[in-house]
Amino acid sequence: MAYLFDTPSLAEVLRAVPSPLFVKRLSTVPSSDRWTTSITVSQILIAARRTQKARLMQDVIRLVAAIKVAPFDTLASQSFAKFRCTVAHDASTDDVMIAAIAVTHDFTLVTRRVATFRPYPHLRCEDWTV
Repeated sequence: MAYLFDTPSLAEVLRAVPSPLFVKRLSTVPSSDRWTTSITVSQILIAARRTQKARLMQDVIRLVAAIKVAPFDTLASQSFAKFRCTVAHDASTDDVMIAAIAVTHDFTLVTRRVATFRPYPHLRCEDWTV
């Protein structure tokens, strides 16, 4: 099964002390099944750049290079439009895009914000920190 990491879950590995539960679960997933989105990559790069900490930026670049990145493509755009018009009228655009990518590519979304993603039909979510 392939997993898609949202921004908070991907950032978990950058913490000084990441969640032991998260690390344990991550270690069971082959690297070929670890994915994130182009949206998450941009969010995590923005956050790192804003800190102005060179080491953090280097860590983020290494992390991004070590994970597969799913693009926001035409199929995801179709799912995005469906979600925006049905269940996500007022949701964060980035969250709707991440949900659309996950559903389009049949990923299980790893997120600490399961409740945020609950309204999306056919979206599987897991929180690896609890």
